[in-house]
Amino acid sequence: MHVETLGDGRPDYTIVACVHGDETCGWHAFNRFKASDMSVAEPVKFVLANERAFKLGYRYCDTDLNRVMPGDETSDQHEVRLAARLRRELEGTTVIDFHSTESKGCPYVIVTGGDDASLRLAQSTGLNRVVDMSHIGGGVTRHVTGVAVECGYYDDEDASTTAYRILLHFLAAEGLLGRPYARSTPEVYEVFGDASGQGFTFVAENFRRVEEGEVFARKNGTVRRAETDFYPVLMSTHGYDDRIGFKARRMGRVDEE
Repeated sequence: MHVETLGDGRPDYTIVACVHGDETCGWHAFNRFKASDMSVAEPVKFVLANERAFKLGYRYCDTDLNRVMPGDETSDQHEVRLAARLRRELEGTTVIDFHSTESKGCPYVIVTGGDDASLRLAQSTGLNRVVDMSHIGGGVTRHVTGVAVECGYYDDEDASTTAYRILLHFLAAEGLLGRPYARSTPEVYEVFGDASGQGFTFVAENFRRVEEGEVFARKNGTVRRAETDFYPVLMSTHGYDDRIGFKARRMGRVDEE
């Protein structure tokens, strides 16, 4: 794990990149910011989380870091030990955690703690969609006030550009950077379950309602039909080994304070 701080003093905010080593958009965004002539009004910490996997070009070495928080320092698995260190590093700070994905529908915010503070923080990204994944275990931001952001496709230059734009907006909205911003009133999608299965082609569209009986995935002449209405979230053909993605319900907007 690589940690550095911009500015002097104890930071109240942390930028996290590469929880998954092959999702590099946050790393590129942070380095672009460092190379710019902009400076933060208060100190900000940066954490390159899974540095080992990042250097190897892997998603992870032993197991998914995002699913093993809060970790265990005595574990034999690299990411489980790392999770314990990462949790300590994030404690007492407000977190924005950058990701990229196999699924379409980006960019959007993910919250995992189910707390109002994190939902309000999502407005500082300027994005129009929030996915509440409190139903799913794990997540780097579960034990802190923070948000994760899905910026685009893996290693796509557009994902890095999107991450940089969101980073600047977030820092400005949180009072750390002197530039224009407009806090959003995003629509919230609450995950309530997943769509399991291997080898399916996802044929619906993320964030567009799938109605009861509608086909949303196909494989070798067989189909998956919705048992009840839902909104697909993080669904894709190749994103997961054991599932197509997640099912959500639309909950309404986060109102401006």
